[in-house]
Amino acid sequence: HSYRYVISLMCQSGRHTDALQLFDQMTDQSGYFPNARFLSFLSGSCATAGLLDAAAALLSKASQFGCSIEAYAYNKLMGLFIGRGRVQDAVALFEGWIQGRVYSPDVWSFNVVIKGVCKVGDVQKALELVERMDEFGCSPDTVTHNILVNGLCRAKEVSKGREVLRRLQRDGVCMPNVVTYTSVISGYCKTGRMEDAMAVYDDMVACGTSPNLVTYNVLINGYGKAGNMGSAVAVYQQMILRRCLPDVVTFSSLIDGYCRCGQLDDAMKIWAEMSQYHIQPNAHTFCIIIHTFCKQNRSGEALHFLKKMNMRTDIAPQVFIYNPVIDVLCKGGKVDEANMILMEMEEKGCRPDKYTYTILIIGHCMKGRIAEAITFFHKMVETGCSPDSIVVNSFISCLLKSGMPGEVDHIMRIAAGGASSSWKDPSPVTQSVDISVAV
Repeated sequence: HSYRYVISLMCQSGRHTDALQLFDQMTDQSGYFPNARFLSFLSGSCATAGLLDAAAALLSKASQFGCSIEAYAYNKLMGLFIGRGRVQDAVALFEGWIQGRVYSPDVWSFNVVIKGVCKVGDVQKALELVERMDEFGCSPDTVTHNILVNGLCRAKEVSKGREVLRRLQRDGVCMPNVVTYTSVISGYCKTGRMEDAMAVYDDMVACGTSPNLVTYNVLINGYGKAGNMGSAVAVYQQMILRRCLPDVVTFSSLIDGYCRCGQLDDAMKIWAEMSQYHIQPNAHTFCIIIHTFCKQNRSGEALHFLKKMNMRTDIAPQVFIYNPVIDVLCKGGKVDEANMILMEMEEKGCRPDKYTYTILIIGHCMKGRIAEAITFFHKMVETGCSPDSIVVNSFISCLLKSGMPGEVDHIMRIAAGGASSSWKDPSPVTQSVDISVAV
C-alpha cells in the first residue's frame, strides 16, 4: 500500500520516470504485485504524460501480475498511439495483445484500430480486421461500417465503399445512416462522378434517411468543381426548402464554383447573401475571392477584400492569400504597392515564402529596379528559401541586360550554395529608379 501511495504522488507531480523505477522495485525486489485498478491508473498516467511505450509495457504485463484490465484501457492507449501518428505500433500492440490473450477486444477495440489503418490508407488491412471480428464474438456496428466506407472512399475505392453500403441495405442487420451515405457521395464527388453521387443521394432519401448539412455541402462543392453551377444552385435551393440552414462552407463552395466558371458577379451575389444568414466569410472564402480578382487583373478589388480580411482579428494572415495580390501588383508595374503589402504582411507576423520572393524579384526586374531585386534575392536566401533555376536564370538574364556581370558571378555562387554575407546592400538612391528591362 505504501508503494502505491508514493508512486501515485510521483505521478501526480509529473515524476513518472521515478514512479516507474519505484514500480519495478516494488514488483521485482519486494514481490508486491499491483492490482488491476492500480496498474490501469499507472499506465493511464504514463500515457497522458506522453510515455506511450512505458504505458504499453505496463499493460502487456497484466497477465504476469494476475490482473484483468478492462478493454477500455487498451483501447484508449491504442487511440493515443494512433493520434501521435504511430499507427503501425498500435496495430502491432493490438496483434500482440490478442495473440497473447492479454485481453479480449470489443467492438470499440476494432473500431479504433480500423480507423487508424484507414487513416494511413491501408484499407486492405481494415477489411481484414473487419473479417476477424467474428473470431472474438464481435459484430461490426454502424460506426465500424462508417469508418470502413469512409476509408475506402478516401482511398479512391469508392465502388467498394458503395458495395458495403449495398450489403448493409440488403442484409438489414446494421442499417446505414446519413454518415454512411454521405461518405460514398463524397467519394463520388471527389472523383467527379456526380451522376453516381446523385444516385446515392436519391437512394438515401428513398430509404428514409434525411440528408444533413455535410451531405448538401459535399454535393454543392462537387457540382461547383465540375463547373455545373445550375445543379449546385438546385441542391442549395433544395437544402433551404428542407429547412437545413447553410453555413460558411456552403457559401464558400458556391462562391468557388462561380469563380471557377468566371461568373464573378454571381459569386458576389452569394457573398452578399451570406449576411442574410448572419454568416461571416472565413479565410478560405476570402482566399477564393481575392485569388479570382487577381486572376482577372483587378488589383483594386483584390486589395479591397484583403483589407476587409485584415480587419478581422479572428483570421490569421496566410502567405498563400498575400502572394497573388503581390503578384498582380508586380505584373501591373505597381512594385511600390507590392512592397507595401509585403511590409504589412511581415508586420502581421506572416513570413514571405519562396514564391513571395520569386514574385518580387521578377517584378522588380521587369520594372528595372535591379538593386531592389538583388536585395530580395539575398533576403530569400537568408531566410532559408532556395531559389529555383527559373528564378536564377531569369535574374541572371536581367543582370546581364542591365550591364551588371559582376553581380551575375555573385548570384551564381549563392545559388550554388555559397554565402551571401559578403554582399552589401545597394545605396538607397539606386533602389527606387525605374528602368525598363525585358526579362
